[in-house]
Amino acid sequence: SMLAGQAFANSPVAAVHALAYPIGGSFHVPHGLSNALVLPHVLRFNAPDASHLYAAIACDAFPHLASEEGTQGRCAAFIEELASLSKKLRMQTRLREVNIGEEHLPKMAANAMKQQRLLVNNPRPVEEADALAIYRAAW
Repeated sequence: SMLAGQAFANSPVAAVHALAYPIGGSFHVPHGLSNALVLPHVLRFNAPDASHLYAAIACDAFPHLASEEGTQGRCAAFIEELASLSKKLRMQTRLREVNIGEEHLPKMAANAMKQQRLLVNNPRPVEEADALAIYRAAW
């Protein structure tokens, strides 16, 4: 927790956490899992504006990605590695697997928009329709 707090102080959280809050707050899903459920989908959403950032850190997290050619390829591989990490750890990977019904997604998207202090840090602006699309991808 201390290390996470230090990291947040130097690198603010953004849309992943904003979209995780309604999952945990309404459905009592642990915060780490809530984040993991939306992480790859938010990264895919952000990729058009942040692929260079994701590509830059890809090899730090997954050294074998150094062989990936180009920014777009490395970014995509990074996102897929993160998504597959949850599967490898036998975590739930879909919102429906934590008993969130599809009918709840619009309200969750509206609630995520209340986290503007987090959303302003996101590399790409997130509108309510975007949040809903991300939740649908995660469902």
